[in-house]
Amino acid sequence: MFLRHGALYMLMALAVIEADDNADHHRIKPRSVDNAGTKSPAPQWPELIRIHDPGSRNDRWATRDLDDSNWETMKLPTHWEIAGLPDFDGVVWFRRTVDVPALMASREATLELGAIDDMDVTWINGKRVGGYEQPGDHFTPRSYKLAPGTLKQGKNTITVRVFDHGHGGGIAQTHGKLQLSGSGTNIPLAGPWRYKVGASLQLLVAPGKPFSDPRTDNSFEGEFSIETNDVVALAGGTNIVKQFESGFLETLLTLSSSERAYFRDMAWQADTVYLQQRPRNFGSHLDLLRRMGASIVIANFGQVEALGGATHLPRFLEAYEDLLDQFEQCTRRIVLVSPHQFEKHRDPLLPDLSLRNGDIAAYSEGIRQLAQRRKYIYVDLSQIDSSGWTSSSSQLNAEGQWRWAQNVASRLTRKKTAARTRHFELLRQQISRKNVLWRQHWRPTNWSFLYGNRQQVASSRDHRPGQPRWFPEEVRAIIPLIEKAEESIWKMRTPSR
Repeated sequence: MFLRHGALYMLMALAVIEADDNADHHRIKPRSVDNAGTKSPAPQWPELIRIHDPGSRNDRWATRDLDDSNWETMKLPTHWEIAGLPDFDGVVWFRRTVDVPALMASREATLELGAIDDMDVTWINGKRVGGYEQPGDHFTPRSYKLAPGTLKQGKNTITVRVFDHGHGGGIAQTHGKLQLSGSGTNIPLAGPWRYKVGASLQLLVAPGKPFSDPRTDNSFEGEFSIETNDVVALAGGTNIVKQFESGFLETLLTLSSSERAYFRDMAWQADTVYLQQRPRNFGSHLDLLRRMGASIVIANFGQVEALGGATHLPRFLEAYEDLLDQFEQCTRRIVLVSPHQFEKHRDPLLPDLSLRNGDIAAYSEGIRQLAQRRKYIYVDLSQIDSSGWTSSSSQLNAEGQWRWAQNVASRLTRKKTAARTRHFELLRQQISRKNVLWRQHWRPTNWSFLYGNRQQVASSRDHRPGQPRWFPEEVRAIIPLIEKAEESIWKMRTPSR
């Protein structure tokens, strides 16, 4: 098999996908298979909306606890052109809170929204329950079955993201009903709904144009914070690769935050600001950041680069700026972590890297000024005694990974870090297992058979004419396994919920 334990993953993941009636809603967006190695066509509407619409960034306007008190009000059903949005084409978000009795909440129910012009995605209490995201269903009445437990006794928030790409748009109920029903109870949904305008059609069809100026929007504003459904990407070289494998930083940030977040690795062994070598057709950093939906980037560069000496610092900062320009096209919420001190190894046959700590200090100061100028958060590790952190090289050992994570987490959260209790270690083990799945999804072995220059060989393809290539399907099938693992992590993080 091309993947480690490939047959096992294939069987497990296919079982998950068969049970998933709407596999395209996964938080992680798979790579395109048909266009690998060729010039990609224009992205489809769901991808354009996810990239450019502000409410769709990590589904932030669909969360249950979102404060929508400053949204406008529209009486539904209606086309929005006659209700305050004349000549508007694009994305509009609608929200309504309803009271649900206990009996309805405990059993299967049905949410009916009538026909929606043109496309929709619908959530209840922040959980996606249905959607039509391709053109041609503007006359199709929406009817979404809700499993027992989807609704809660008491107040429930219904969120509908509507996208119209021409003519009339909105929840107009030209066909079908507008109600929530179940257990003999009908709750009418006609009447006032909160609404807010998202990305316009003009914005969505302008390739590469961000929703707003990333240099003035979407920043930390001086203080690190994790918001609901944030996706935290870790960037760097070997030390970050090993940190992601250990799960120390992710465990500490997971325990310190009351908001749920998702952690993704984009680091690669030997990455520097000068060169991030990737296989053919792998794609850019921006491609990966957008597919994972990154809203925070924690970057750690400068450790290896400092070995080049302080005379190369201007070149280092110029290359780092270019790399950060790519990150900023996805998010301005960026953390820069300085390199740590080298230590003198006890083996006299090994070079004394501590002699380069003057260069570490110079590079760290350069990174600090870079973070200050670009209004990022800076974490300084260059002044910390790092005795016992490293192995026979410049890389962190297991103790060093723990100490590194402790220092980064405490400086970001301004809290005392959690102790390594039994619960901490059990949670970290779950996180490490999830991170193995993520690694096998985003950078699997034998890339050339997947999307590189060996896609046409027999062992890379299904032998049956007209069948999809099994290898990309296997890699894509890991996505629901990652999300299932993340559910387990969150339940372990908040066992009382």
